[in-house]
Amino acid sequence: MDITVSATARQSNGRSGARQQRQNGRVPAVIYGACEPLAISCSARELTVKLQDEAFRSTLLTIDVDGQKIPALLREVQMHPYKREVLHIDFQAVKEDREIAANVPLHFINAEESPGVKLHHAIFTTIENQVAIHCLPKNLPEFINVNVGKLGIGDSIHLSEIEAPAGVRFDAITRGDDPALAIMSGHAAEETEETIAPAATTEAETTEDKTAE
Repeated sequence: MDITVSATARQSNGRSGARQQRQNGRVPAVIYGACEPLAISCSARELTVKLQDEAFRSTLLTIDVDGQKIPALLREVQMHPYKREVLHIDFQAVKEDREIAANVPLHFINAEESPGVKLHHAIFTTIENQVAIHCLPKNLPEFINVNVGKLGIGDSIHLSEIEAPAGVRFDAITRGDDPALAIMSGHAAEETEETIAPAATTEAETTEDKTAE
């Protein structure tokens, strides 16, 4: 997916400059990773829309700064404490021949078709919603599917059980770790008060009958 962000270089720095940018409907931002940090500004309306797309946070972006196209990753978003307003954004410039570190979303699929859910009404719970990876920019996946369609009650799925996309390394596996990503939990049905109460009543009635005799 090709996502382009339009931007312009800015000269005014500091709080007063940032405040002026926001008043003009712009969001101050910085691109790091080049020779020197590059101060830019982006359309607040455009960023608000793009941030609603999960891919914007994990996909290689193209920052178009006055016609100069810079490949970059979104690194940090500063939001207003209580308004739906973007205050500042950091991007990291990347080079095509150098590996990048990124967090990629996990999409769990087929949970409703699993034996745990379909046959035993188990509860499917995710433990991790994203995974840290290393790869070249061209191999950066938008997300990674995790098939949980075979999980039964008490089963879990670990990172080592999913196949990394071509050219992608999982950081945890490289370190020798194998974290659980999700678990299928459940318990046998217990007797309810309604099922217990009639038996208790019957026993009491039997006792009363014997006393009466």
